[in-house]
Amino acid sequence: MQLVSGEIAEDLTYYFAASEQTPSSVALGVLMNKNNTVAQAGGYILQLMPDTSEEVVEKLEKRLEGIEPVTALFAKGHTPETLLQEILDGFEVVLSEERIPAAFYCNCSRERVKKALISLGSAELENIIADQEPIEMNCHFCNTNYDFTLEELIEIKNSLKS
Repeated sequence: MQLVSGEIAEDLTYYFAASEQTPSSVALGVLMNKNNTVAQAGGYILQLMPDTSEEVVEKLEKRLEGIEPVTALFAKGHTPETLLQEILDGFEVVLSEERIPAAFYCNCSRERVKKALISLGSAELENIIADQEPIEMNCHFCNTNYDFTLEELIEIKNSLKS
């Protein structure tokens, strides 16, 4: 999908509408300190559930027209919970979970990468083995490298025959 405006929130809104056919409103902001460090950064993505009534859509659109920029809401001291209350004022808001800290996590493992090699099939593994070189597989999410020796590749290929 091509960028539409270069503004991340606008491009995400377009992506959700064009690629996923999900009407969405996306707003992002960064509140900076005077020393050019980030004080707060965040935003919201609102998406309509299937079969949302036209009345709810109109009410939400009207509400979003009057919402201040995310950075202004941050400057007023809003937390994610109060930001949600502010955006959805006039709607019944029920918070179902406590805040979960964001953390970088990748579920890759040597076993998963081995399964990816198996999925190549016998002929492709044979081509890799024919090079008589070990290979290195890389997870493009967390950048972990997994090395497989020639012997391991032969073992993986032979496991396909069973």
